[in-house]
Amino acid sequence: MEELTAIMALSRLKGLDAIQKKEIVDRYESIAQLFEGRIKHYNRDLKQKIKSFNEWGEIDKERAKLEKMGVNILTIKDVKYPKLLKNIPDAPIILYKKGRLKIGTDTIAIVGSRRATFEGMNLAEKIAHTLSSIGITVVSGLARGIDSSAHKGALKEKGKTIGILGCGIDICYPSENMRLFEKMGEEGAILTEYSLGEKPLAFHFPERNRIIAGLSKGILVIEASKRSGSLITARLALEYGREVMAIPGSIFNEDYKGANTLIKQGAKLIDGIEDIITSCFPRLELKKEQSIDMDKDEDYIYSIIGFDKIHVDEVIEKSKMETKNVMAILTRLEMKEAIGSAPGGFYIRK
Repeated sequence: MEELTAIMALSRLKGLDAIQKKEIVDRYESIAQLFEGRIKHYNRDLKQKIKSFNEWGEIDKERAKLEKMGVNILTIKDVKYPKLLKNIPDAPIILYKKGRLKIGTDTIAIVGSRRATFEGMNLAEKIAHTLSSIGITVVSGLARGIDSSAHKGALKEKGKTIGILGCGIDICYPSENMRLFEKMGEEGAILTEYSLGEKPLAFHFPERNRIIAGLSKGILVIEASKRSGSLITARLALEYGREVMAIPGSIFNEDYKGANTLIKQGAKLIDGIEDIITSCFPRLELKKEQSIDMDKDEDYIYSIIGFDKIHVDEVIEKSKMETKNVMAILTRLEMKEAIGSAPGGFYIRK
């Protein structure tokens, strides 16, 4: 029996949690010998579970499908298994990986609300883009809102990004992220511990969050309410000895209650990207942002637009310029990716 097949079988055994499965892999040199009955002295309950296992045909079919899909299977014994993740007590013994990105240790998780504001998503994209530009890999959960924005920003630079699924690697959830899902599978990486066809069930996401935390040197929380799943990821990160960071927000806005609470509990308050680098990647140096080439009018309109969204009518009023000229300048600034537009006629700096 191949060791890979045996570890896949162990990962499917019912009645054992992730900690127990990792302990079994750590204890026995060969899981194949365990399933073949060549190791005699071990727990009777485990012996019964192994004896009754009958999903060998499903494993063979899955391996064939995964190979056709270009998905790699990593066991916790493999040298390519992420080093940071391997050290947590409940690390998954199997990972399914799509994508060419090599997973190193210069990694950071960026997480937050699925119902994030435009400003929050813009901030997540900008931070991820800047960190990726100096080779840091951004980890997140491929969910709506902050997660998706962080992935998009990181994909633009060399650090790239890793998405952790709460379902099989053949399922894109949410389905609206299909284009992002496909791009990450080509340029970044997608990881899951779940077998093909496993649906995104509610209890999978807290399990998924431990992988996000375990893979990362630190975790940055942006715009999280008190009930946000991001707080689970932050708690796990603390348990694993990772740096927990949060961006503060208005005390009157429920969407920031979770992040603000984390700061009260000791998470590092982040008010600049330098704080993240100093905390988690002190050997790396933040590059100076390249200036965007603008003419005099573009620079003037750009100065009116800040990192809080502003309505086009307010821009026109403050500029004291003709509407058609302002609209032309806004279009040019968008094309230069200096600003972004939000629904309802709003603009914001990128």
